[in-house]
Amino acid sequence: MKRLLFSMVIMGSLCHFVGAQHLHRVNNNSGFNVDYTTLQAAVDAATGGDTIYMEGSTTFYAGATINKELTIVGPGYFLDENPKTQANSLEAKFNSDLTFAAGSDGSSLLGCRFTDYNADIIISADDISVIRNYIGTVLFQATCDNIMLAQNYVYVNIQAVSPGAMTNSIISNNIIGLAFWTESTSGPLVVSNNVFTTNSHPSPVDCYNANIQNNIVTYENATIIVNTGNSINNNILAEDGTDAGGNQYNVDMTTVFAYFDGQLDLSTDGRWALKAASPALGAGAGGTDCGVFGGLAPYILSGIPNLPHIYEANVQAAASSESGLEVTIEVKSGDD
Repeated sequence: MKRLLFSMVIMGSLCHFVGAQHLHRVNNNSGFNVDYTTLQAAVDAATGGDTIYMEGSTTFYAGATINKELTIVGPGYFLDENPKTQANSLEAKFNSDLTFAAGSDGSSLLGCRFTDYNADIIISADDISVIRNYIGTVLFQATCDNIMLAQNYVYVNIQAVSPGAMTNSIISNNIIGLAFWTESTSGPLVVSNNVFTTNSHPSPVDCYNANIQNNIVTYENATIIVNTGNSINNNILAEDGTDAGGNQYNVDMTTVFAYFDGQLDLSTDGRWALKAASPALGAGAGGTDCGVFGGLAPYILSGIPNLPHIYEANVQAAASSESGLEVTIEVKSGDD
């Protein structure tokens, strides 16, 4: 439990990188002078503690098997949908699995996009952080301790079913398309400030030994299962039920999100922001907002990693020996 509490303390400073031994660039576009063209080649060459930067590309990257402690950083996703993301809107897109295997304990993944139903995140190690990624499915194939899944856009589900399990772990501030499932061997868990967008599964939250709070389940006939060891409080649900423990049932989602109220011109992830006078405002434990933009570590649009990044660049079409080449850039620092 100590490591779980420690993880909660550091959630407010997610993605602050410690000094890496070496930095490696990966880019599979032709004509670029980079270290590697595939992630696996960079992984094989790296040593524990290194950071690998996945650069945006017009071509998919293959996944890789991680067998040492590494930090893998991409540019984010939905880069052309939200303002002030990246000057270059190309994403680091994967079309096959990325596996955190034995030896990868302590690794982190940020700002990448897994766009195919065959491109899963597979975890079989401890102390793994998966933060600010666009993911299809996260699968656990072993009992894994101290896992952090935060601020991701998960368009299918998170599964820790036999033989996989999660202990002392956090699932927080994710937009989840289908469900989060575990078996009774998992826990303790914190499941907080997620939005479950499914309209196709009756049990979007089906886990054990979890503190389940400040979540929003957006469709009727979709609920949080009361399993062994669960504490369920301060959630917002469209499902019928009797309000208790801070949980609100039978909530009209048109009063919660502008998107449900017909404002369809919002970005894919921005549509899950709360509208003015939403019943989810201040309804979470301790007075925080329910949903992904509340809590200790609110969701960051487009999964932009917490690093300085150029979001606009203007370069003159021509230069002269007298005036040189005028370049104007605008930079954001971290989550500003």
